[in-house]
Amino acid sequence: MTQIEIPSELPSILRNFTLSVLRTKPRDIIDHAVEYFTQLQRQQRQQSEQLMTGNKSVTTVSSSSFSSTSQQPQQQQTSDLNVISSGS
Repeated sequence: MTQIEIPSELPSILRNFTLSVLRTKPRDIIDHAVEYFTQLQRQQRQQSEQLMTGNKSVTTVSSSSFSSTSQQPQQQQTSDLNVISSGS
């Protein structure tokens, strides 16, 4: 039997992206995904930089920074992994 480890934050990331697609109904889901995940990556980098510099201020990003999204990407950060077993 093969075990596949799934990062614990993956379900949350996919759920938030799916909700964004359902809310905004973009014409091109791939373009929307690029924008969504690029913004998510920027937010993560910004948070990492703030943690490294000790800056505790909160940075907000308006929804207008997404051309086809109505909600900021959100991610839950944990180090746990979910494990799925497949019958192989």
